[in-house]
Amino acid sequence: MRIVCQKCAAAYAIDDRLITAKGVRAQCPRCRNLQLVRRDPSAVPSGDVPAAPPRPSAPTPASSAPPPADDLFGDFGNPPAAVEPPAPQARPAKAAAPEADLFADFGALPAPSPATAPPVDPFAALGPAPESSGGGDPLLDFLGPAPTAPPAPVARISSEPGAVPVSVAPPAAAAPQRTAAAPVAAAAPKPATMGCRTCNKPLLDPFDQALGICDDCRQREPAGGAPKAAAPVPVAAPGTADFLPPLTAPEEGGADSLELMPREGSRAASGVPSLGSEPRSNPRAASGAARSQSNVRSGSAEMPGSRGSSGGGRWALVGGLTLLVVGTGVGGYFFVQHQEQERRRTESPPVAVIPEAVKAVLPRWKLKYLMLEGTSAERLAEGQQQLARDERSSYSEAEESFQQALLLDPRSDAAIAGYVQALALGRGAGLDESTFSEASALIEASESRAGRTPLLLLAHANLLLTRSRQSEPLDRAKALANELLVQAQATNEQKAEANLVLGRAYLSTSGGLARKHFDSAQQLAPEFKRIQYYRALAHESDGEYSLALETLRKRLTVDPRDWDSLAATSRIYQEVGEVGEARRLYEARVKADPGELRALLPLAVLRYQMEGNPATGVRELRALLKSRDSHGGRDVAEVLVHLAAAERAAGNSEAGVKSAEEALGLVKELPEAHLQVFLVALEQRDAARARKHLDGIKGRLEDRALELVLEGRLLLLEKKPAEALERFQDALTRDERRLDAQLLAGVAAAGAKRREDAFRALNLALRADPLRLEPRPVATRFWMRPSETVRGVEDVILSLAENAEDPGPYLYEGLLRFHQGDLDAADRHFRDVLESDANNAGALSYRALIALRRGNLAEARALSTRAVSAGRQLPVAHLAQGLVLAESRQVEPAKRSLREALGLSPTLLSAKARLAELEAAQRRDDARTQLVKVVGLDPAYLPAKRMLYLLER
Repeated sequence: MRIVCQKCAAAYAIDDRLITAKGVRAQCPRCRNLQLVRRDPSAVPSGDVPAAPPRPSAPTPASSAPPPADDLFGDFGNPPAAVEPPAPQARPAKAAAPEADLFADFGALPAPSPATAPPVDPFAALGPAPESSGGGDPLLDFLGPAPTAPPAPVARISSEPGAVPVSVAPPAAAAPQRTAAAPVAAAAPKPATMGCRTCNKPLLDPFDQALGICDDCRQREPAGGAPKAAAPVPVAAPGTADFLPPLTAPEEGGADSLELMPREGSRAASGVPSLGSEPRSNPRAASGAARSQSNVRSGSAEMPGSRGSSGGGRWALVGGLTLLVVGTGVGGYFFVQHQEQERRRTESPPVAVIPEAVKAVLPRWKLKYLMLEGTSAERLAEGQQQLARDERSSYSEAEESFQQALLLDPRSDAAIAGYVQALALGRGAGLDESTFSEASALIEASESRAGRTPLLLLAHANLLLTRSRQSEPLDRAKALANELLVQAQATNEQKAEANLVLGRAYLSTSGGLARKHFDSAQQLAPEFKRIQYYRALAHESDGEYSLALETLRKRLTVDPRDWDSLAATSRIYQEVGEVGEARRLYEARVKADPGELRALLPLAVLRYQMEGNPATGVRELRALLKSRDSHGGRDVAEVLVHLAAAERAAGNSEAGVKSAEEALGLVKELPEAHLQVFLVALEQRDAARARKHLDGIKGRLEDRALELVLEGRLLLLEKKPAEALERFQDALTRDERRLDAQLLAGVAAAGAKRREDAFRALNLALRADPLRLEPRPVATRFWMRPSETVRGVEDVILSLAENAEDPGPYLYEGLLRFHQGDLDAADRHFRDVLESDANNAGALSYRALIALRRGNLAEARALSTRAVSAGRQLPVAHLAQGLVLAESRQVEPAKRSLREALGLSPTLLSAKARLAELEAAQRRDDARTQLVKVVGLDPAYLPAKRMLYLLER
């Protein structure tokens, strides 16, 4: 019968008698593939070679025993019986197996069945195979077109010892002897589907059709065969049931005959046929075929038994098994790796998961942009262009553009980075806590998803700088900026931004380091507008106000509409006491552009905040509202908020509330408007109304300590002094400059009837700087009247008095009234203290300060002298005496008193500033150094800034 290699599709002929009922294993000489060959039930035995009579053999115990359990190839069935044809001479007997048989535990093979016995068909119960409806031969369809050259004759070897290979031609369809010898009737010949390539004779036999030549022409061809044309070789799928991996790899010049592999464990190698190479095999196989045909002509054949003893076969089997295990493992590894690479190549990239932080903001933003159109890329490009303008007004526009981009593509990390960057640069320290936390969650989620890219690191660092008054966010911002600078993929613009972050982080501690980083940013990105602005701030932090103003003026010369630089210049002028210069700056801008609201509004604000003229401010603000239709809603709301503050400054609280509520109608989340309504509610003792507007200012006032003070004030109004005390103490922890929080902590403890705690807190306030109640910024949208945080808590401390002779409550009540600005009430309470304790140093010191404010130097000098005599360890007594002596032109005694005050309390900034002013005439550099330290400790301490500016001039 003919078989086809399942791997390389090479065709071969094999004697039917060599195939047992269970099948045998055959190895292809071309590709060395092993496969199981089963008998075709419809095949007939060949008549070329007569059937040999059965050879008697002595039965052995091992032959009748079933195969052992550890037989690796027991499922392939028994190998065929060795048939011995009549030989002209006897062959030498095979050597006996050695004593130490390595494979004895495999068991012996069963005795071969006689060749004449009818084969057992394992598939007989399934019935005859159905005929193909197509009329074609599946083998021919698989093999493809016939070769152009005739194949070599097929060598068939008889199983008898000493048999000579016989050239066998494929059987013809009409051979009567073949059909007569068949045990079953042969099927009707199939119609010819092709002709012989030599004589064009119709080929009826499928085997002849597979070879492409008839039997007669094949016999006439020379032994070497005609040259063969290359033909595509179909590859059999390795997933078939009979596919077996090769035990050994083909070697150079190896055998090219199809070998039937014996079952392991047999002690004698059975005969296997040596067949010619398939015509379409490679040149190596063709050369092997030539050698095989040479053997046929010489009349000799190599028998399997002559290759060596059974011991060599066993070692060959060991090597084969070893190679099988190793080859299977290595092949399996590379196969798995190849499959994994193919899977990765073909699979679609994973879809990024939308972080929970993004999911939390999307519903609220969707309500803000109901009519959203376009693509995320378009909105992203708009936001980047708005950021590139580098103006404070454009940051709010960029913020909205990036929000829309994130709505259109929630997986856009660039939209998150742009939104956080615009938020940080646009709002700055005014960023409320809830928005700060929300932005932090967004940027951290984006970093965990996309990695720490330069864009995300830069946005995160700028966000942390909005909390520059806190050490931890400031240190994290520096670390992120330094991390960005060492990244190779960062652009020059991004590195310039990182240097700006570092420079801003050092503004409050080292102006020199800040300027160094600003210079680096200038070299990397000279087109950045903010660099000149930040460089001016560095000069300001070093007390170089003239240089700061000069730098800003240069910037305004290049771009007169740079509103950030204009506002910074105006603020510096106000802080150094040059309010007139600030007014002239905006007036020049109004002259160039008469209808510009950004110049008209600051002029009205100067009226009620710096010049003390709230009535004129109210009038100018109302004039601006007459053209409200030409301005946007947010701009009109800003004017209304300042009008509310000016009305309150003028004493018209109800009008102020009306203007603030109108502003809230235009912009719901406007913290400055909520602040004005909240302060009026505190003044009117309306706790419910104050509570309603507290949420509008929490986290939005750019000063967390101030927010805590206001919340504590509301808790006092709600009769919750213990909770209020916690808020005031927290405010002191955040900002030690807030003397109002120290006073209110004593008031809260007094309200809770905790006398000792109240006196402890109030005594600290008594020893603090009396000329500095709270830090007050200039030109702010969160305007409050002076001492407004400590108003409305009168007489609470007096409730601690045990009797009329108890001086403590009256002393501290007088201290509270002094800081409220009620000097008459304060002086009255201090007199009451002195009536019961004539040498009370605290009362004497503050009475001396009151007399100094009133201009009564003689009384002030007498009172301060008594205060120092009564309390030499009280810093306020020495401070009062030094201030009185300085006003009396007694410079050296004044210096001594001020130095003694600083020795007792180094935090008395008013003593440092006054001492530097007195020493400026003789020791100018030392005086400037002291003033710079004061400004570094409290940038809002305006007297020190004023003196530094005067020293420069």
